[in-house]
Amino acid sequence: MLTRTLKGFLWIVCLGAMLPLHAQVEDSRTEALEPGQLTSLLAKAKTYVGRPYRFGGSTPKGFDCSGFVRFVFGSVGIDLHRSSGDQAKQGDPIDVSKILPGDLLFFSTRGMRKGISHVAIYLGEGRFIHASNWGGPGKRCVRLGELATSYFSDRLVSVRRVIAPPPDTEAP
Repeated sequence: MLTRTLKGFLWIVCLGAMLPLHAQVEDSRTEALEPGQLTSLLAKAKTYVGRPYRFGGSTPKGFDCSGFVRFVFGSVGIDLHRSSGDQAKQGDPIDVSKILPGDLLFFSTRGMRKGISHVAIYLGEGRFIHASNWGGPGKRCVRLGELATSYFSDRLVSVRRVIAPPPDTEAP
């Protein structure tokens, strides 16, 4: 019997072929990283868990979702646009079934007609990290999330790759 989380993740993978890619390719290129830089990027992102959410924030004093992603990627020399909608035009579109750690996840949290409104960094094994403005005390902060939750799986719009995968890396 599969766990609820695994079932949800498998459902997302199956949904991948139907996933709409609303973002147009504006800057379709990936950046190569030195060995170990991806691990450093993901580790750095995790060091900010618990930092407060701040609308328009792009520093450790407070982040919004796109400010957080831009800050973390900037730490390894990758310049991303400032807004989640503009970040969704960078890199290469990826089918959700080929997702790798370091890929960017884009969500429409205000309804599909309003476009992309949230971005997160995929960590692997169905988990991601993001600056969340949802929830009560202690929840409006940088935190981990699960793709398999219905809230996020229902709102995932696209996946983009801005970091070239290391040679011989295959998606699950």
